[in-house]
Amino acid sequence: MISVERLTFTYSGADRPVIEELSTEIREGEFVLIVGKSGCGKSTLCRALNGLIPSFYGGQFSGRVLVDGRDTRQTAPSKFADVIGMVFQDPENQLVMTNVENEMVFGMENLGVPVREMKERVVQYADYFDLRRFFHRFIPELSGGEKQKVALGSVLAMKPKYIILDEPTSQLDAENAALFLEFLTKLNREFGVGIILVEHRLERCLRYADRVIVMDDGRIVADGSKDEVVPVLRRQGLLGDIIRAVSATALDGEPLLTARNIHFSYDHTPLLEGVDLVLKKSELVAITGANGSGKSTLIKQLNGLLKPQKGSVTLLGTEVSSVTTASIAKEIGYMGQNPNDYLFEETIEKELEFTLSNLGIDANEWNERIEWTLSVLDLSGCRKTFPRDLSCGQRERTALATILVGRPQILVLDEPTRGLDYWSKNKLGAVLEDLRRQGMTILLITHDYRFIAEHATRVLRLKDGKLHGTSIDQMIFLASENAVTGDV
Repeated sequence: MISVERLTFTYSGADRPVIEELSTEIREGEFVLIVGKSGCGKSTLCRALNGLIPSFYGGQFSGRVLVDGRDTRQTAPSKFADVIGMVFQDPENQLVMTNVENEMVFGMENLGVPVREMKERVVQYADYFDLRRFFHRFIPELSGGEKQKVALGSVLAMKPKYIILDEPTSQLDAENAALFLEFLTKLNREFGVGIILVEHRLERCLRYADRVIVMDDGRIVADGSKDEVVPVLRRQGLLGDIIRAVSATALDGEPLLTARNIHFSYDHTPLLEGVDLVLKKSELVAITGANGSGKSTLIKQLNGLLKPQKGSVTLLGTEVSSVTTASIAKEIGYMGQNPNDYLFEETIEKELEFTLSNLGIDANEWNERIEWTLSVLDLSGCRKTFPRDLSCGQRERTALATILVGRPQILVLDEPTRGLDYWSKNKLGAVLEDLRRQGMTILLITHDYRFIAEHATRVLRLKDGKLHGTSIDQMIFLASENAVTGDV
């Protein structure tokens, strides 16, 4: 059993606790879902359950956490590796080897698993997550969803007694997410593995949980069965009906970017095979597709981060391959899947100043731009905060702020709803709608059908190396179907 007794924790430099006087128990074999708004303390609680807090995160700690009777303050986190497995929000944070096969073996080697058994487990979990074809791929070259599957498979291969999963399906397509949640349920019901799951996409996972813990402002505000907590989730704005925010009427704005016959391969394996795309002023285009289909690779062709091996990209009448990426950055703002790639300064304010300086924006405009950006992203109270101390959702919005402060004509976002709760996604959607009305064009890469259904003006699916049109009605159906499947 995991026992949390009056836990209070404040990160170094913070002026208030992120968790305060929190007590709960998680019994062996339970499937527990932990939910709440971004920044409420969910990830901090997860880190405390396996001793990463206070061992690796500085701050003020009081109360205690017991795992099978062992105090996390008196036991090194490494001693819990065979008891508690942890899958983090950002898979990059736990992938330490260069290729997939070595990554899957790494944890088992540290636990002293016999070689024959290691080989059997590697094959078992690699087959389940369709990873064997990636065994010798360089991990940084994998897509975000593929990295997430590697992290999941590597932890599950260690066969821990409890598994803590912080947003494990955030970068998985709908099919892989459903398969993974079914697999967790099988581990829980057939093998008695305790599952502690943090998720924002409640329509995906609510039906699987035996028990739901709802957190708000560092405390537990509800703890019970799904039926008991759904009213609380609705009151908090964590669940709601699909509301279409924009008209499905086709837009006829001027073309800003045109991609023609784009081809691109990695290691002679074709990924893009004749992609055509036109982005028009003031539209919000969503691109979806299976993990590894080439979505992130495609958008990197549009802003010059990758060069097409065949075909061309034209931005505002200029061939992208003929200009520098720095000059393109003034017109196309790009935010990749990992928000941590954008955060390296001491405060959020300095992060935004760095962008403005690089873009050559007049210093007299800085304060107005920073205030506006922080306001629309609900970050005004965090202006002087160290970015790495923020929750995943807050870091996602901070990374977006570093792009948005430059006010580009085209905004390209790769999985921007990862780590965001329902309320925060509504806020982001409202921001994007406002930007679109002001004339900004937005290109969105996402597996979040609900977000697409509510905010996209046009939807494309990348499959077999090409883009195919998909109707808004289909997205609404898929989002509703997921909600019905989740029995919300």
